[in-house]
Amino acid sequence: MNEKIIDVRKLFSKMDLDNSDFLNFFDLQHLQVGILRLKPGEKDTQEPHASDEIYLVLEGDGFIEIGKKAYVLKKDLFIYVPANVRHKFYGNTQEILVVYFFSD
Repeated sequence: MNEKIIDVRKLFSKMDLDNSDFLNFFDLQHLQVGILRLKPGEKDTQEPHASDEIYLVLEGDGFIEIGKKAYVLKKDLFIYVPANVRHKFYGNTQEILVVYFFSD
């Protein structure tokens, strides 16, 4: 595979056109990368994943609940969620933008 350089912020217009809250933009055999965007107060409807997941917060406020613990969100936060663990973003008054990484 050849190298790829992706400007994540340029992908937001595609998300707007698709009216989508998430976009997978990079897919290898053992790694998927995408963007999750939640508007203020929008409900996070994701279910637990079969793969480990990492989030990198680009923007936003609010909280992420992982299992039964809640953590405050802030820019540049790195979050690891093990496979099959229930988690969700909530309580945001600003748009949440995160890059997510799935690995199997």
